[in-house]
Amino acid sequence: MKKYAIYILIVIAVISASLMAFTPVDKESSKGGNDYILVEIYEVPSYKDKGVHIHYGNGKRELVPFKEFTAENHDDNGDIILNCMNKLVADGYVIESSAAGVADAGMITKVFMRKK
Repeated sequence: MKKYAIYILIVIAVISASLMAFTPVDKESSKGGNDYILVEIYEVPSYKDKGVHIHYGNGKRELVPFKEFTAENHDDNGDIILNCMNKLVADGYVIESSAAGVADAGMITKVFMRKK
C-alpha cells in the first residue's frame, strides 16, 4: 500500500509541476495588453486616406495624413513618417519587423512594433 501512495504522490507532483510550467510568469502581460502595434504607411497617391496609420489594437487607431504627392511635398511627407516613428520610439516601442509592397498605384509599408 505504501508503494501505491508513493506512486500517487509522484504522479500528483508531476501533474502539478506541468500545470505550473504553463502558468504565465508575468501576469501583467497576460491580461490581453497591447504590447504590439502595427504601423501602415500608405504611399498611394490615389488612396483617400494616404498617410501613416497607427493601429494600437482594440479599435484604437491614429491617422497622420500625407500632403499631396508632388515634388514640393516629398520632404514633408518623409518628415511625417520620421516624426511618427520617432514619437513611437520615444513612447517606448521598438521595431520588430517590417515589410513593403510596391505596385503601379504606389507602395504600402507595414511595420510591427513592440513595447519595450
